[in-house]
Amino acid sequence: MVLKIVLKVEFYCLKCKVLVMKTIATLMGIDKIEIDAEKSTVTVTGEVDPVAVVKQVRKAGKMVNILTIGPPKDEKDEKKVKPCELPACCPRCEHISITVEQYGGCVIM
Repeated sequence: MVLKIVLKVEFYCLKCKVLVMKTIATLMGIDKIEIDAEKSTVTVTGEVDPVAVVKQVRKAGKMVNILTIGPPKDEKDEKKVKPCELPACCPRCEHISITVEQYGGCVIM
């Protein structure tokens, strides 16, 4: 049975959005994934278990809440949504530390 699952996931940057998209895309049976960064929602359509989708998003390190689960509606008149501008990276995603020493050397940890 084809389901439409709407999840609430917090996105802080473009890297977060891509990570969630790639993580969900690994599941079998997904027809469509839509991300609305302004509303912080992810809509997954397909023959997939909602619990498996939630587990995948949590494996990516993101908090997730299920908003709705149900059959998909036939949307003939889809509205064009202007993409939301997100920063390239956020402090939660950045794990690099660079230290500059007195002698001018650079150390990456």
